[in-house]
Amino acid sequence: MTHTAFTTFLLSACVAAAVSAEVPAKFEAQIDHFEHDRYAVELRDASLSYRHTRGGEVVAEAKITPTAAQWREFRKALDGVDVWAWQRSYQPEETVFDGTTWSLSVRYADRSVFTSGENCYPEADARPCVAGLRTPRFMRLESALETLLGGKSFRSADHAATKEP
Repeated sequence: MTHTAFTTFLLSACVAAAVSAEVPAKFEAQIDHFEHDRYAVELRDASLSYRHTRGGEVVAEAKITPTAAQWREFRKALDGVDVWAWQRSYQPEETVFDGTTWSLSVRYADRSVFTSGENCYPEADARPCVAGLRTPRFMRLESALETLLGGKSFRSADHAATKEP
């Protein structure tokens, strides 16, 4: 191998290692609005598998490969809403038979979280909200997911008008 070829190989390996450090080892998210929109995304082989269904019918499917910059911004957003401190489960005080369920599972080398909820979302201090309404912290997570997905929706049509504050 020539010196130039070796240098090119080494540089490519370093770039690949830097990108892989920004990509989580595991990533899955879903949000399901009872009898309406359901969104799911899962990391598979460095790409995101995205699926949007409505009433059981597929609305959109896509394979998305975020850039290193998109992954860095997503990690910053996770840190910004302190998702690492979120509780494992968010449940309302009163039973709700329809509404929204959601989950997020992310694992990086240095941090991981699994969190989910049913009609209940984390407040600024990671406690469950009282009213069952989407919180600013959760809306920032939704926006971060949509940015990572290159603008694809990750909230119901009912919630599309209420993006992060």
